[in-house]
Amino acid sequence: MRFNRGQLVSLVAVALTQLGQSTGAESVPRGVSPEDAHLYAVPEGKTTWKCLKSGQEINASAINDDYCDCDDGTDEPGTSACPDSRFYCNNAGHIPSYILSSRVNDGVCDPDCCDGSDENDGKVKCPDACASIGKAYRKKQQEIENKRRAGSKIRDKYIAEGKKTLEELDAEIVKLEVELEVATEREQRAKQQLQQAESSDRLVIEKKMASPLYATLKSHQESLRALMQRDHSLKDELRKLTHLLDDLSRDYNPNYQDMAVKGAVMAYREWKRGGNPEAASEGEGEDGEGKTVADEEPKKLNDLLDEGEWTKEKLLDIVDKDPLTLLDDDNFKAGSSDDTGILFRIHEYLPDAVVPYFEAAVDTLLDLLLKANVITDVKRKSRRSVEEGEPENVSLARSAHQSAEAALRRITDSLKHKREAAKVAPEKWGPQGEFKALDGKCVEKNFGEYTYEYCFFGRATQKPNRGGGHVSLGRFSRFEPKNSSLTPADPDFFLRQIYDAGQRCWNGPDRSVIVDLACDTENALLDVFEGEKCIYEAKVTTPAVCQPLVESPPAQQHHSAKDEL
Repeated sequence: MRFNRGQLVSLVAVALTQLGQSTGAESVPRGVSPEDAHLYAVPEGKTTWKCLKSGQEINASAINDDYCDCDDGTDEPGTSACPDSRFYCNNAGHIPSYILSSRVNDGVCDPDCCDGSDENDGKVKCPDACASIGKAYRKKQQEIENKRRAGSKIRDKYIAEGKKTLEELDAEIVKLEVELEVATEREQRAKQQLQQAESSDRLVIEKKMASPLYATLKSHQESLRALMQRDHSLKDELRKLTHLLDDLSRDYNPNYQDMAVKGAVMAYREWKRGGNPEAASEGEGEDGEGKTVADEEPKKLNDLLDEGEWTKEKLLDIVDKDPLTLLDDDNFKAGSSDDTGILFRIHEYLPDAVVPYFEAAVDTLLDLLLKANVITDVKRKSRRSVEEGEPENVSLARSAHQSAEAALRRITDSLKHKREAAKVAPEKWGPQGEFKALDGKCVEKNFGEYTYEYCFFGRATQKPNRGGGHVSLGRFSRFEPKNSSLTPADPDFFLRQIYDAGQRCWNGPDRSVIVDLACDTENALLDVFEGEKCIYEAKVTTPAVCQPLVESPPAQQHHSAKDEL
């Protein structure tokens, strides 16, 4: 016959009781667990008992006599006589527990002793509620386990999805690596052909480099680079001045400062709001929501800092290009003077394969017109003769090299991106890559005044429901468990995330979010609150943290006693 642990414990307790009775000793002392009953057994023929820690020997009759005889307090497990000792509650039908002995017979029914065994002196009668409490507890635990089982299955799907994504990425990487070898070979070959073409026409190249246009382009590039540096410095100074004026606008007192200061502040407010004279006089100081002019969006500043059509990237592209390349660009060629009619330039708009047939047809037509005396003279230019200063073979070689170079750059960038995406760092994606499938997925919830959006491994955002700009609360930075000793090998390591480097608070730090993750069958944002200034806390559920249950055999399914100590 098989017994589970609870049955075995009961049998042991009964056996110890019978043993105690057979030896003339009492049964298990009050406040002692069945597992510790043997520690209080008095050997046959002896009337003394040794304290468990201090080793003192006292009369066995002194156990639970409401007087603390042992220095370690172990002789009074069932009374409140000894400080810092503990009392065992059997709690049949629920989970056994330990409470401080000072709470024994204190006239209060301790909730941790649902069987009421902590009060036996008649001051108060505590009902045995363990059956109902245990039933409710087991029901709740069953719901939690069911949710965990279901969430664990979804987590398995995340793991499978992540593996599939990685397999696809690996296949794409292998393909791109082959393409990279081919593209590298083509680029090298095109580069050699260009070098050969250029070396064969070195005098032409040197002539181009000696041309005024080449020198002008070089000069313009240097001037543009200097202007960009000057523009960057001026914008930095403009930001600093704006912050200083924001402080003045917020802190000055119109009742105690002269009209010159007030006039300057009003003019600054008008400028900041985009030049609206009426706006300058509106809401001096704080508005109804506690906002100041300094908190408003700096419309004028944003307009001045806006790069417009000529972004920094576009300007850098021009500044960093070889002037020879700029000379060869179609944009520069388009402005070149050409007195030849459009008939001789149609080939520029035709596919390369068609051009030879078109030029042959033009030559035939011109010959007919000449023979018929319709025209008397014509200047025939080759396909590339309109390209000033560079022979056709060099232009073709340069174009081929630029195309090969661009293709190589595209493949290199794509391969770099794929390799980064294929990295599965356990400290980010989980020990089995279970978080990989959630990358970029977002959840949000309306909390009345604001709607908060949380994106896994992306941004956390606060969105006003009554108009206004979105506020960045931060981007994903790392997992940071409450217990700093945990490692990525521990599932609890992934229960807390840190999002930081959000939008700076006025007169405060950058906004950040502490995200606590909990197991559930759905990805959901449950709660968001600002625990400290500009430090938010969010509660998020996800199946990704639902660890699989380890099913124990019946003989091992038991609860250990809760110990509040």
